Amino acid sequence: MAIGEAGPGSVRSGVQPRRLEETLRARLGRECVYMPSCRLGLYVALRHWCPPGGRVLMSPVNDDVIFFVVLAAGLRPVQAPLNPFDASIDIDAVPADVWGSLSAVLTTNLYGNPDPAPRLRARCASLGIPLFEDAAHAIGSEVGGRPVGAWGDASVFSLSKHVDAKAGGMLAVADPDLADDLRAARDELLVPRRARSELTYAVRPYAEAAVRGLGLRRAAWATLGLLGLTEREGIRMPLRPRELSRAADAAPDLGAHHTWVRVDMHDYRLEPGPVRLRR
Repeated sequence: MAIGEAGPGSVRSGVQPRRLEETLRARLGRECVYMPSCRLGLYVALRHWCPPGGRVLMSPVNDDVIFFVVLAAGLRPVQAPLNPFDASIDIDAVPADVWGSLSAVLTTNLYGNPDPAPRLRARCASLGIPLFEDAAHAIGSEVGGRPVGAWGDASVFSLSKHVDAKAGGMLAVADPDLADDLRAARDELLVPRRARSELTYAVRPYAEAAVRGLGLRRAAWATLGLLGLTEREGIRMPLRPRELSRAADAAPDLGAHHTWVRVDMHDYRLEPGPVRLRR
């Protein structure tokens, strides 16, 4: 199937994506667009709202995949100071000249603990810049009397972190008139689904359960390491500065940054098939 074609169970034409969108829309009270992953949803949002070369205030404790998504969108990450008590963005510690240089703010909501979204919303509104909420960890969190994800111009969610789907994400937007444009931008970035990937996805939960049940988790990770299938030894992935410099010259370009953005989720831009969508 070529990009642009829609088949049974397609994210472009299927009933299941719409049902998923409606479920989260009922919670947030805003339009939602299904994405194969949270990271692809964030890339779509950044490209829609931010001009290349813009500066984005973001947390230094977010997953480094998000750092590379910002770079792939042709933007410059600006590391925010953090509140030492909860690791949220410390609004009062951001210098005035930094606020004046920003094109956007990206929240983190680390481990579900919400950033101060109401104050960030007010500050962004006064500056005329968009607020993006990374709600990958916070699909059930609330702040200021609203669900996390209901404050920003756009917010992204990861279904794989909170349910047994182990795939999929959602992009929620304050302006419902943008949904069709964002779906079109998503579809341009999708790669065709593959039968092998669907099969792997289908059997993965059972394989993981067997490994856990037999107490073979350490042996499994050691085997993956020997086969060269693990992409980071610690919490951070290798930077590879020379390669990154070449990729930056091509930005905005998701393909040029693919080897960083795909870490831990090689199917992040794969068109989901019926098995993924049904689960």
